[in-house]
Amino acid sequence: MLSDTELRILLDRLDRPWCGFRKVRKGVKKRLRRQMQALGCSTIEQYLQQIHHRQTAMEGCQEALRVTISRFFRDRQLWQTLQTDILPDLVNRFPAPIRIWSAGCACGEEPYTLAMVWGELESSVKVDLLATDASLACLDRARIGRYPASSLKEVPVDLKEKYFQRKKGGRQAQIRHDRLPPIRWQKHDLLDPSPGSNVFHLILLRNNLLTYYRGSALETALGRILAWMAPNGYLVIGAHEHLPPEKTSLVKSPSCPWAYRLKE
Repeated sequence: MLSDTELRILLDRLDRPWCGFRKVRKGVKKRLRRQMQALGCSTIEQYLQQIHHRQTAMEGCQEALRVTISRFFRDRQLWQTLQTDILPDLVNRFPAPIRIWSAGCACGEEPYTLAMVWGELESSVKVDLLATDASLACLDRARIGRYPASSLKEVPVDLKEKYFQRKKGGRQAQIRHDRLPPIRWQKHDLLDPSPGSNVFHLILLRNNLLTYYRGSALETALGRILAWMAPNGYLVIGAHEHLPPEKTSLVKSPSCPWAYRLKE
């Protein structure tokens, strides 16, 4: 097994923060060790040489560092604020459709949660909901929309009955796609340019870029993302994440500590 010291050496070389990976390092180290063995590397120094000189090795390393942990209704306070404050505010201030981007959506729990919350608004205003992730495997699972029943433990009972169908004796739950606004699924890496041609009124950038990147990669990617936000639109980050202090164009929302409005 890769040691913590070796993982920290790799993260430092790639300008990734140890604090972001510390709690999820067990799975990350297992995936990295598997790739090292496939490349014939017995030491971290050999592995660093491989990823420095071979693009395919670097791509495999980046894939091993991806963390796709998520769940429905993660951070309940946020979803309550979206339903009662932020989404109604967007509906009142912007013309339809309201464009929302779930950036780094993993296996789809976040965009489906958002679709449920939007459905409960009982608004006739159309929403254009884009969900992106760098992993095609995650996107394939998200499109299907079938999850272990245990992943629904934070979904309110009424929404669970309305938007899910039990499968395999109750061990799995299938999203009822026909009861939700449509979601566009698209492959996109957060370090790449924006996936859309229009500005977004709401961007969910939670528990990914700000947690697992630092330095110039973070600054460049965040700058691109903010460039595709509508003035007075909202950016939502994870409950334990922090924006770089120099991002003075963003003003914290009084209703939610993780939501920021972009100044005009």
